[in-house]
Amino acid sequence: MVEDRQKLKQESTPFRPGWWGTELPGGRPRVGTYGFYPHQNLPPLPFDFQGDFAWLASQPTHKYHIAGEKPAENKSALAKLLSARTAGVHRPPNELVSFFSAPELQRRMRSCTDCYLDLSSAFVPCPNTDGFLLRFLADSQGCIFWYVFRPAAADDHCVVASRDFYGTEDEQWDGQSPDPAQIIFCEESFERFLCRFWLENEIWYADHEKRPMTPPGQKYLEFYGLA
Repeated sequence: MVEDRQKLKQESTPFRPGWWGTELPGGRPRVGTYGFYPHQNLPPLPFDFQGDFAWLASQPTHKYHIAGEKPAENKSALAKLLSARTAGVHRPPNELVSFFSAPELQRRMRSCTDCYLDLSSAFVPCPNTDGFLLRFLADSQGCIFWYVFRPAAADDHCVVASRDFYGTEDEQWDGQSPDPAQIIFCEESFERFLCRFWLENEIWYADHEKRPMTPPGQKYLEFYGLA
């Protein structure tokens, strides 16, 4: 496999850049369950990306992971997305299809804030630009939701986040009316987002469980806030 070339850089979107994350030892202070951190301060990711999730495939599996909440629903949603793709509807990125088709990869990813995979069965219109959103990850308390964004006239994609819920007519969520200005750019591809999400959570677990930091985690912390 080769890396999905259909990445979308922040400057090609209407979204302001940022990152909703947790504290990191020696890198970021705690400012609540999630803090909003400047995107330009994020460290470079210490992996090469070839579209095969090799950086994740070599990691251990966990009893508690982000795929444990809605496995049947996510499988059904993926099937509907792939069926819609054959009918010419906007398609999900190759990286997302690969990940949601691989339970063995999903079991290698955990979340210190109990986030879980929550794949929507269809794209929905993005309210502040000519494009579409596909939800794939949710915080357990509904604090943050993460989406793939696709422009209407291109196959590029990036990952965005919002405190607001965007879903299909069949999905219900009790909350205030969404504020499109709160949608932020997180990463220029699905795989890169998952890598940063996974790595920051593993750094948190290593510190919390008093285990030695892994080489990728140590490298990430060494670069944090620099360059």
